Amino acid sequence: MMNSIEYFVGKICTVFTVPTNRDFKAENPQTFPQPIFHYFVGKVLEVNQRGVLIEQWNSEKKLRTFFFMNHLVSISEEEILDPSRPTDLEVIEEYKKANDFIKKAADLKKPEKDDYINVNALSSMAEKVNS
Repeated sequence: MMNSIEYFVGKICTVFTVPTNRDFKAENPQTFPQPIFHYFVGKVLEVNQRGVLIEQWNSEKKLRTFFFMNHLVSISEEEILDPSRPTDLEVIEEYKKANDFIKKAADLKKPEKDDYINVNALSSMAEKVNS
């Protein structure tokens, strides 16, 4: 088992865990969901029988997070795109176009109450994206 997980050492990965006891949205709604990316995405530094150590990907302070093995659900290797490479730059531009399209297609209006999801707006977005 350890050999397969050691594959991820030195790679940028997202670590998926069982639910944590932190509510990043409630802690700071203005920066949500960015803390999730910082907390769960990073370079895998070490893997052992106890867990996985990562260095957070977007931290000048070289912050680290250790995930205990019994809380791991999965680890996913991330694609790294280099804008100085023409083929990667094309992919980046396509992602930007797709993101802009989805934002425009979504045209989601804020629900009247924060506790409810605007189902009609989500249905409309799905129809626009699928057409």
